[in-house]
Amino acid sequence: MNGRDKREDWGRTSGESGIQASISEWRQAWKSGRWVLGWLTGIYGVLALVGMVALEYWGERLWVFSLLLFAPPLVILLPLVALMVMSLVMRPRLLLYQLGVVLFLVFWYMNFEWTKAVAKGDGQLTAVTFNVGQSNRPQFEAFLEAEQPDVILLQDTTKTYATLLGKKMRGSVVVAEGEFAMVSRFPVRETKLLAEPLWAGRPVGMRFEVMVNDRPLVFYSIHMPTPRRELSRFIGFRGILRDFVGRPHREPGFGNYREWMAKRVELATTVRKILAEEKSPCIVGGDFNMPDHGLIYHLFASELSDAFKVAGCGWGLTFPGSTRNPLAGFGPWLRLDYFFTGRGWRAVECRPEAGTKSQHKAVMARFQPIQENGE
Repeated sequence: MNGRDKREDWGRTSGESGIQASISEWRQAWKSGRWVLGWLTGIYGVLALVGMVALEYWGERLWVFSLLLFAPPLVILLPLVALMVMSLVMRPRLLLYQLGVVLFLVFWYMNFEWTKAVAKGDGQLTAVTFNVGQSNRPQFEAFLEAEQPDVILLQDTTKTYATLLGKKMRGSVVVAEGEFAMVSRFPVRETKLLAEPLWAGRPVGMRFEVMVNDRPLVFYSIHMPTPRRELSRFIGFRGILRDFVGRPHREPGFGNYREWMAKRVELATTVRKILAEEKSPCIVGGDFNMPDHGLIYHLFASELSDAFKVAGCGWGLTFPGSTRNPLAGFGPWLRLDYFFTGRGWRAVECRPEAGTKSQHKAVMARFQPIQENGE
């Protein structure tokens, strides 16, 4: 073998060794990438699941949690998009674990209900609650025409509009005071605005006592304050920084997030106490301005029975009507409007209206009395 042949053979061998070395490095990098992807999936899964549980029961304790409470739930899945794309290429089996997080969010955290409505029967009554502000009235009135309710609870309304609805509901009684109104097919015996608690000097609820089959039934119409103004003020960087270090804000309103949330929890606690102390059978409806997760929701749900949880099907979303947000499917993503029951009555059907033109969707519920034997 001459020198030229030796050089060619050496070059060929060196080239093959270089290719093998590159392949070996690529395999090692691929293996490391799969390992890192597995760990990232595990860490994300634990954080997401723990975070959703924390949001469910302690949602208002931290400003970050409060923002997530009112954000589209699919925001929690945004990091998962990149992980799923990488898993599809590198470790397809990880998609099963990632799908588990998706299912946990969609069905557990978002409170999907499977209840089948009970057939209509004697002794039942139908009620509708609706926040009239920024609403599509023709859509709402078409909903009323289809459901033919016995009682309508209105918030953020006027006596003029309540009277108009009363004329369409023959034989009804209309009672209105402040922002609250009731239209009822049953005789109304007594009404009063809640003297306490007040928010910004205004009552957050009204009590109506009606007679159903010669027996008293109390309705409460509740309108808890919206969190939008304070949330928007505190999500700015300066607001977050001041809240984090505990320095008070000087602008009007609440000094910091903790002060605002403490007052909000105090308000909810006081309203719950009033409802818990009600001696007569009662049904509570209205715009609670709280998602169906978090500390405030569980304050009410621990004392009263959530009609949609008992007799709803689906997610029951009521706010904010139609949107341009792709993370919410261009529709509502929050359940802010509720019916609750106290003693004496139970829900047998509950659902929001189908239309999405109003800011708040109306909610319909059917109730039946609980007999002495508990049935």
